[in-house]
Amino acid sequence: MTHLPLALKYRPATFADVISQEHVTRTVSNALERGRVAQAYLFAGPRGSGKTTTARLLARALNCDRGVTGEPCGECENCRSIAAGRSLDVIEIDAASNRGIDDIKELREAVKYAPAQGRYKVYIIDEVHQLSKDAFNALLKTLEEPPRGVVFVLATTEPHKILQTILSRCQRFDFRPIPLAAIRERLAMIAGQEGFDLDERAEFAIAKKADGSLRDALSLLDQVVAFGGDTIELATLRRLIGVPDEERYLELTEVLAGGDAAAAMRFVRELRGAGYDLEAFYAGLLEHLRDCLLFAVADGAGLAEVPERYHQAYAATAENLGAEGLLRMLTLATEEEQAFRRSSQQDLVLEVLLVRLALLDRTVDLDRALEALMGGGQPAPRAGGGGRSRSAPAPARSAGRTSSAAPETPAPEGGSREGGKAAGPLTLASLLAAWDEIVEEIHVARPTVAASLKEARPSACGDDGVTLTLPPEAEFRLEQLSVRGTLDPLVEALARRWSFGGRIRVEAAGRSDPAEETAGGRKPRPSGREIEAGTIDARLKGDPLLRQVVDLFDASVVRVRPSQ
Repeated sequence: MTHLPLALKYRPATFADVISQEHVTRTVSNALERGRVAQAYLFAGPRGSGKTTTARLLARALNCDRGVTGEPCGECENCRSIAAGRSLDVIEIDAASNRGIDDIKELREAVKYAPAQGRYKVYIIDEVHQLSKDAFNALLKTLEEPPRGVVFVLATTEPHKILQTILSRCQRFDFRPIPLAAIRERLAMIAGQEGFDLDERAEFAIAKKADGSLRDALSLLDQVVAFGGDTIELATLRRLIGVPDEERYLELTEVLAGGDAAAAMRFVRELRGAGYDLEAFYAGLLEHLRDCLLFAVADGAGLAEVPERYHQAYAATAENLGAEGLLRMLTLATEEEQAFRRSSQQDLVLEVLLVRLALLDRTVDLDRALEALMGGGQPAPRAGGGGRSRSAPAPARSAGRTSSAAPETPAPEGGSREGGKAAGPLTLASLLAAWDEIVEEIHVARPTVAASLKEARPSACGDDGVTLTLPPEAEFRLEQLSVRGTLDPLVEALARRWSFGGRIRVEAAGRSDPAEETAGGRKPRPSGREIEAGTIDARLKGDPLLRQVVDLFDASVVRVRPSQ
């Protein structure tokens, strides 16, 4: 018995069967019900998202023996012949191999003849963007005013390559990549009907490898079954598709976080020895770093495409590397992707990249480095690969205030730090020095509050309280901090560090960026980033020893600590 591929066997038979494209199928179905049939449609979207399938369903609905309705019956002779690809009234053209003007001239002659069996002749032109410019121009008039009973459906994965004159003559529908969850659901349904024992992790890996294409997912499922039988395990799948699983990527990021360049190079050799596809691994690495970043800056459990069993491990990796470190790693890996794909020695390029990632983001406290150099020692790095950087102070704003009172605590005695108390009084300098650490402390219990505080900077400090400033564009954060009780975690954190006989009052103040009068008109005040950059430049120009340290480490200055 001839085997029918799963992608063909389970091709949708109705508009309702097309998954994750309701915005297209519902509109087309309603238009058919109301008799509002267009002369030309453009279906644009990624591969395997249902463009050609929907085009064939449209052709069946137009020629169904029951009449033009919102759903084809699937049982009449016209529906069956179109589904089987033997209808004379549905002509599918591959524009990749029929792209010249002569091919379009033949089409223009053929459209003059009436349908052979049904009501409409439907021309489905796949990958239409590959038509030549002359062919497009030859198609224009026919597309705008086709003979009665002719409908064109143009399908493409690259709509930006189609002439505007063509686009203006079509009703355009954009197909979306099929979500991973929807692909998993369809795989589970098909596996159940076919009697496959599909491991949950293998199901997830197939859906992720398909990258939004249901056709690719079903083709891969067919391939895995042919390779390993009806029992489909993750190990079998990994050997076939050559992509490491999440555990291997988590192992790699642990190596990178530890700054172990030698282990990173060994990792590449192990990949090659195990037969993994390096290009597939690179694509998986980018996805992995992105998923880690989502856990660092957002709701990773809800947004990242990671199996639930790995959520805790990803959260720990995100905490270890930090959002800033992950962002720099992802940026570098993205920048090097094209060089990797073009290289004839991809393993070497990958080794170099992983070594750079392992040695990336080594931050050094320059004050300590200066002291070490003046004392004859060697400065030590403060953080390993992916260490968190310090953000520059934000510019001042003014428009709303909020305050919270903290409990009174006795002032510290002496200069030591005991029981979590900070040495010395609470001053603006001491608060700025500890600000990032305080925000991270709050992040453990109240991540949303910490996210708002990361955009704020202390600008004033005294017995009457602490003032925070936010950049002009952070109005949403200002509103968040203005809600009653939001700043209580910050008040408690300050009370744990500094004790004095008064009360701690915290204010969030915004100040619209006022324009300054100049001879040529109004000049906006510089942003916080510009102020910080100017401060760093001035410090480097006035301190030759500091400049020597920066050159020694081939470093960039992240932040200048306020003078004590």
